[in-house]
This record gives sequence, C-alpha cells and structure tokens, in this order.
Amino acid sequence: MQSASVTEKHRSVLINFFYYALILGAAYLFLRFAFWPLFPFLLAFFVAMLLQKPVNLITKKTPLKRGFISLICVLLIVAIVLSLFALLGTTVFTKVKDFVTSLLANFESVPNFIQQAEQWLLGLTERLPASIRTALQNNIESFAESLLVSFSDTEQQLTQSTTDTGFDLSVLKTPLTGVLSTASKVPNFLVAFIVAVIACCFMTTDYKRITNFIMRQLSPTRRTALLRTKTLTLNTLGKMAKAYGLIMLITFTELLLGLGLLKLIGLYKGGYVPLIAMIVAIVDILPILGSGTILIPWAIISLFTGRVGLGIGLFVLYVIISVLRQFIEPRLVAGQLGLPPIATLFGMYFGLKLFSIVGMFIVPITINILKVLNDEGILHLWKREGSAEAAPPLELRSFKIKTKRKEEKSHEQNH
Repeated sequence: MQSASVTEKHRSVLINFFYYALILGAAYLFLRFAFWPLFPFLLAFFVAMLLQKPVNLITKKTPLKRGFISLICVLLIVAIVLSLFALLGTTVFTKVKDFVTSLLANFESVPNFIQQAEQWLLGLTERLPASIRTALQNNIESFAESLLVSFSDTEQQLTQSTTDTGFDLSVLKTPLTGVLSTASKVPNFLVAFIVAVIACCFMTTDYKRITNFIMRQLSPTRRTALLRTKTLTLNTLGKMAKAYGLIMLITFTELLLGLGLLKLIGLYKGGYVPLIAMIVAIVDILPILGSGTILIPWAIISLFTGRVGLGIGLFVLYVIISVLRQFIEPRLVAGQLGLPPIATLFGMYFGLKLFSIVGMFIVPITINILKVLNDEGILHLWKREGSAEAAPPLELRSFKIKTKRKEEKSHEQNH
C-alpha cells in the first residue's frame, strides 16, 4: 500500500511538472513569436471593449447605425491620439534639442571634474607604502589621462556635428544603430496601425457577436472564471496605472519645486527645470533604477567641480524624494498588487533576456496579474498564504522538536 501511494505521488509530481512546463512553454512561444503579430488585434479588441458604453448610448439616443457610430468614435480617438503625440513630440523634441545644446556648452566643467577626482584619489594614497602608492598613482594618472583624451575627442565630434547639422549626434553610433533599425520598421508600423484601426472599427461594431461566440465555446464555470479574470485584470491594470501615475506626478512636482528653489537662491544656474524634472520622474518610476540614477552622479560631479552648494542641494532633494516615495508608495499601491522585490527583479531580468526592453515591463506586469488571479482563487499556481494546505513554519517546528528531544534526554538522565 505504501509503495503504491509513493508511486502515485511521484506520478502526480511528474504530471504537475509537465503541466506547468507546457504552460510556460506556450506562454514563451506566444510572447516570443505571436504577441507582436497579434498586437494590432489585441489593441483593437481592448479599444472596442472600452467604446461599448458610448457606442451603445449613442445608438439608443440617435437613429444612426451602429457601424457608422463605431467608425466615427474610432476615428475620433485616432485623431485625438495622433494630435497629442504630434504636439508632445514637437514640444519634447525642441526642448531636448535645446537641452543637449546647453549640455554641450557646459562640457568644459567635465575636465575640471576629472582633474579634481584625480587629485582627490592621489591624496588618498599618500599614507600607503611606497611600492603600493607608486603603482596606484601610476594607474590613477594613466586612467585620468585616458578619460581626458577620450572626452576631448568626444567633445570635438559633438561640437562639430552640432555645428554642422544643429542636432546630429553622429558620435553616438551604437544608439543610432537602434534608431536607424527602428526607422527602417516604420512601414511595418504604419501597416500595423492601419490594420489596428480597421480591426477596431469591425470589432466595435460586432463586439457582442464576437464575445457571444467566445462564451458559447466555454462551460458555465469557465465563463464565470473568464469574466472574473477580465474584471480583475482591468482593475489591476487600472490601479497600477493610477497609482504609479500619481507617484510620477508627485516626484515631478518635488523636482520642479526643488530645482526651482535651487535656481531661485542661485545654486542652480541652468535652465530646463521642467524637462529635467520630467526625465527624472520617468526614470524614477522604472523598476530598480530610481531618481538616484541621475541625481547622485549629478551631485557628485557638482561637488568635484566646486559647486558645493548645488551638490548638497541635489543630495538633499534626492533624500526627500526617496523618503516620500517610501512613505507614499505603500499607501497608493494596493497591497494585493505588491510583489516581493526579488520577484520584480527576476521578472525584469527574465523579460529583458527573452523579449528585450519591452519584456522588462511586460513580464513583471504579467507576474503581478497572475498573483492577483492566484490570490482570488481563479488560478492555482501556488499555495496561498493562510490556506488550509499551507506548510507550517519549518524553523519554529524544528526548534520545538529539538527542545522536546532535549527535555526527553534530560528526563532520561534524571531517571
């Protein structure tokens, strides 16, 4: 009997292993090969789902046909989105161009920073033994010299390219390779965009027919599970977008006020405060990175180049942003959306390796949605906390067993 039960357990473990492996393999193949070809239709279905209430309302209030109303609504949304992108794109491009030009004008402070850092590092080696001091000083001096030479060449190329064309940073060959690769795919993007618009018109008109067809293929239990999954997924995405959008707005406001105050008291003499605040707020919302990715190096360079007040002000601004972020984020982001940091890091790295930069965002969001569905009992990917089958705490249990054994041994010795 025992051997039969053990065999049955092994068989169950193998079945579960192959079952989850099959799901992971199917998910990988879908994200790797089918996601982008199907993306125009997925986006069209999502937009059609959002347009159902206004289309139904207009259809009831007017004698117009549903197909005509759907076409007008879709074209109106496309016009609004394209107008916003054109307006924001033109504004941002102009601001970024001016900002890069101002950075080039301030490049003369970078050699000073390198020399200051070199002198500081050389000063740290004064109390070391002669042999070690000489070796370290030679390495520091050669490294600083190579940085100065490299910076001089880069500055010359940047200045020449900016003078010739106004904003052609041809020195950045590696990033521009990606830009040119993206530009070569513009015709494919236009085709996908046109297909998405046409599909959105059809799906908005025939939304009930499409959803009824899908529901007919499912059992009543699976229909209920699908509807709950849809509701929970939309609620989760909505809460995440609202929470992190509010966090970005708060960070942007803090940076706008902080940099504005530094400029008001004369510590920061540059411009483009709104643009810098927007860039740092976007970087701050990215997992793992944070506002310190920009503010800390900026503060260090300011300290080494003699702008001590600006460096201290940037450090203080970074501390304020970090403290408020730690205080605000747990209250804005619902507890059910929270993932352990290691799970977020794993999702980002796994997504980056398999699906490039887009995977850094898609995989953590997918893991978050799976967690919510598992917590609600729709999926059963892992045992939930507080469930009847949850394992007891092993450390506490082993401690009790060891204590009990010690008591038994002492009792035997006494007798």
